[in-house]
Amino acid sequence: MIHKTITLSEERNVSFTTYFLENSPEYQNGIARPLIVVCPGGGYSFLSDREGEPVALRFANAGFHTVVLRYGIGEHAVAPGPLKDIADCVCYLKEHAGEYRIDRENIFVCGFSAGAHVAGQLGCFWNNKELLPDYAGRQEMIRPAGMILCYPVLDLRQSVTDMDIGVSISKSRDEIDFDQKHPKMPLESYFIADEASGHYLVDFEKAMNAYIFDGEYTDEQEDFYSLQNQVSKDTPPAFLWHCAGDGLIFPANSLEFAGALAREGIDYELHIFNGGQHGIAMADYVTANDSGQYYAPAEKWMDLASCWVNRVSGFEEMIKTQYIHA
Repeated sequence: MIHKTITLSEERNVSFTTYFLENSPEYQNGIARPLIVVCPGGGYSFLSDREGEPVALRFANAGFHTVVLRYGIGEHAVAPGPLKDIADCVCYLKEHAGEYRIDRENIFVCGFSAGAHVAGQLGCFWNNKELLPDYAGRQEMIRPAGMILCYPVLDLRQSVTDMDIGVSISKSRDEIDFDQKHPKMPLESYFIADEASGHYLVDFEKAMNAYIFDGEYTDEQEDFYSLQNQVSKDTPPAFLWHCAGDGLIFPANSLEFAGALAREGIDYELHIFNGGQHGIAMADYVTANDSGQYYAPAEKWMDLASCWVNRVSGFEEMIKTQYIHA
C-alpha cells in the first residue's frame, strides 16, 4: 500500500492521506482502480478520526484506492473554502492518475455529517465558475463520479435547535464547555436558557452554520448552501444513508436531497435504518466508543456503498470480464 500524506495548503492546514493499493503481478496486474475521497465529519470545528482511516481501509479492502481529506475547519471552514479544498484534492488525483493507477473517470467523494456537506458541495457546485474560478474552463478536472453521503448535513435548516447538554442556567454562558463555540456568533443566539428544564438548550443549527458563514448569517446564505436547492441535471449520482433515530442531523436532510435528485432524474440509492443515532461511523465495534455508536442494523452500509460504487463505475464487471471469465 502507498501510504503518505500530501499537503494541499499549509496556510489552511489542508492535506490528504493516501491508501493506494500497489500494483502487483499476483493479481489484476496494471489495472486502474476507482478512488474514494473520504471527508470526516465534526461540525466544521474538528475532524473525527473515527470517520477517516478505518473507513478508508475498509474501502481499500473492497478493492478501491482511498484518501482521507483533512479540509479546512475552524477559522478555515468559511464557505467556499472547504469546497475549494476538495476540488483541489480531486484535481490533484486526476492529474496523478497514471502515476498511481487511478481510474480518473471514477473518483468518488464520501463524507460524514459536515464532511458530507463538503462532498455534496462538490457534487452540486463542480461547474460553478463563481465559487471555483480557478477551474473555469476545466471543470471536468474536479467533477466527481458520484457521492457517498453518510448521515449528511445538506439542508442547513434541518439540524436540532433545542439540544440539552445538561448545563444549568445558573452558569454563565461564557463558562459553557462546548466544542461548537464560534468566536463571532453571539452566545445568547445559540445557548438558550430554558426555565422549564433549568438547563441551556443549544441551537446546534446556528452553532454549526456559524462556521460555514464565519458568524451570523442571512436566510439567503443559508438557502444557497442548503444543497437540496442546488441539485441540477449536472449533479452526479449519490448513495445516501441515515438513521431514522438521528436527533442531531435529521433524516430529512437525506430525504429532501434524494427527492431533489429524483426530480432531476439523477441516479441515487437511499437507505434509512430504523433507530440508531448520529455519528456512528462504520456502526460496528471497530469505530464505536460507546454502545450508541455500535448499531448492528446499519453495519451493512459499507457493503451496500461498495456495491453501489461497483455498479456506477463498472469496476467489478470489468474485473470479471478481463480476469475471471476471460
